[in-house]
Amino acid sequence: MIKDIMSKKIIFSNIDSSIKDVSSLMKKNNIGFIPIKEKDHYAGVITDRDICLSIPTLKSINDSVKSYISNNIVCIGVNDDIETALKLMGKYKVKRLLVKEKDNTIGVLSLSDILNYTNDNNLIDTYKSIFYIHDNQNKFTPEVDDFYL
Repeated sequence: MIKDIMSKKIIFSNIDSSIKDVSSLMKKNNIGFIPIKEKDHYAGVITDRDICLSIPTLKSINDSVKSYISNNIVCIGVNDDIETALKLMGKYKVKRLLVKEKDNTIGVLSLSDILNYTNDNNLIDTYKSIFYIHDNQNKFTPEVDDFYL
């Protein structure tokens, strides 16, 4: 069950936070994923990768994260199972899911949480589907990098 392996502590930031503030929060907590709140709901998420990719367009590290967040928030129920989580991660090509109980977000489930918990054979296929990249010859090739787990 998701509730058995999820991270219960949610480190989040606000929509008006700067890239600098969010980056500092990631470093301080040794994480690469921050849900972003706007008032009383989550408006999106930002990852360390999102921040790296935003560098060419940043005017200042004090820019608001608002322009750089992903609004594609993928959630899973606290009582769902690992197979459901893997299907969602593969379908949406994400490595982290917000965990919901009724209407409340109560945790985060990462691919690393699942990998540390189980030896499920579906993991490798899901991992590959998340990390497929497009090359110049119109073929898809998996790019696996342990840093991004």
